[in-house]
Amino acid sequence: MIDNFKHRGLKRLYQTGDKSKLCSDIADKTERFLSVLDEASCLEDIDLPGCGLHALTGNKRGFYSVTMSRNHRIIFRFEDGVSSDVDLVDY
Repeated sequence: MIDNFKHRGLKRLYQTGDKSKLCSDIADKTERFLSVLDEASCLEDIDLPGCGLHALTGNKRGFYSVTMSRNHRIIFRFEDGVSSDVDLVDY
């Protein structure tokens, strides 16, 4: 279950399917990932091939990251089957 979003475009995509606030090259993959994230009950459910799930360190400790494109990542917190603070970051 996804509890909350930091990125308005991700929230809009999740709630209404509107992809207009996201880069067109990552919108479809992002939509599929949000569906997986919403249904996940453990981290293993999220660790899909090609996504590169990993824990972040430093000031982002407690967050996990997955790759959407060469420089776009979705970061989120995950605890007890609930995702929170879901954000799209452009490195």
